[in-house]
Amino acid sequence: MTEFRGLLRRGLAAFLFIEIIAITAFLPAAMPRQENFDPGLLPFPYVFLTHVPLTIFLVIWWRLRGNITLGKFLSLSSDNLGEKLRQGLWYGAGCWVFALAATMTMGNFAEGVGAYATPPSPPPVVVWMANLSLLQKIAIVVVTMTVEEAFFRGFLQPRVGLVPTSILFALGHFSYDLPLLIVGVFAVSLVIGRCFERSGDLLPCMIAHAVFNGVQLLFVLPAVVDSWGTTPL
Repeated sequence: MTEFRGLLRRGLAAFLFIEIIAITAFLPAAMPRQENFDPGLLPFPYVFLTHVPLTIFLVIWWRLRGNITLGKFLSLSSDNLGEKLRQGLWYGAGCWVFALAATMTMGNFAEGVGAYATPPSPPPVVVWMANLSLLQKIAIVVVTMTVEEAFFRGFLQPRVGLVPTSILFALGHFSYDLPLLIVGVFAVSLVIGRCFERSGDLLPCMIAHAVFNGVQLLFVLPAVVDSWGTTPL
């Protein structure tokens, strides 16, 4: 917490940091799963439940520092937009390559040792997300690419490193109830984190995140739900 002046600010920052990690990473992984739970009964904004505290945390941390612009705080600039767009698209495609490779490798290994079997029906949250409207899916893509990248890449990765950030990112996605999907999420985080290391800027990471989530929500999840039982997860 050396970025803060004064013991009080450092103590408050440490408290906020522990709380936000618990809320966004460890709480989703620790919550008990309810087999008969219907996510469709919840209002759509509920999907952004963890993004609100993430946004509040980032604003408070930035204001506590008080000596840096928001763009510099998040490593976000408008320079070389064309190059950043190209990087984001390439890394977004790379996310799918690595996610599929990691998921299939782990899935084959787990099946080989009898540690995993495909559920007889898709988890309710996957069905719910596959059946969302186009505008709702676009809203999810926009919010996740902005808030999650601002926190995990712009804020967290420079402070704790690539691998710990990716582990926490994967833990935050346990609500899907698909263990193999978490492997893919971890791989995606490694790719986007590498993009951040090479570019030094948040914008390509946001674009890569948008590419991955957009393809997943608009094409992959609906196809997987329709062909459940014949498509490996």
